[in-house]
Amino acid sequence: MKFQGELAFKGGFVLRHAHGVHRVSRDVDATRHSPAKHKFDADEVAQAIRDASIHNVVRFQPEATTTDSSKSLDFDHVDVIGTDFPKSKVQVEVSYREALIDEPEIANIGTPFYAPFEILTLTKEEMAAEKLRAIAQRLRTTDLADLAWLLSATRDSDDHIAEMAVEKFKLVSAGRENKLKRVESRLAEMAESYDNEVPLLFPAAPSYNDAMAVVAPRLKRLVP
Repeated sequence: MKFQGELAFKGGFVLRHAHGVHRVSRDVDATRHSPAKHKFDADEVAQAIRDASIHNVVRFQPEATTTDSSKSLDFDHVDVIGTDFPKSKVQVEVSYREALIDEPEIANIGTPFYAPFEILTLTKEEMAAEKLRAIAQRLRTTDLADLAWLLSATRDSDDHIAEMAVEKFKLVSAGRENKLKRVESRLAEMAESYDNEVPLLFPAAPSYNDAMAVVAPRLKRLVP
């Protein structure tokens, strides 16, 4: 695998492929780990995406980069074409914004289409801290489902998640309303659409009320 040890993967891709969560993910998100905050050559990454193709079984064809900056490298449109797959698109994002806080974990993925290989992933605790930040910045119902799963898997780690959240939230624009209120407001907005949207991508996800029963009691402790 090209760039092995240089990327730490995260998000829904990791929940599905590293932790066995039955969740559809159309994003492949990673943070530059070694060396942290250093840019990749966009053409090399595009070629690595193409090289992940398996003959005609599945082919990956990235379009031009959407962002190629000191903060991130984004391919918003990567065509997925193959004899065993309906034509679709995925997004690939590599973040250079921050270094990892926890040491990444090793996960074995690849089967059934590839021989097993190792990738680095963020810890569940660090992904939980990033999900809290994501909820403050955008309205995406699967963020609540993911956060509920992550917090259920890290019941004894609130102090550590809270410490990391302090660092993660430094990237949230300053001068706006209280961060906790922003998170609570976003979660409240999800109530109307969560139970219609989330099961399509995450069939085993808890209902909105059940997810909030996991998340809400811990917010004041976790959000800086």
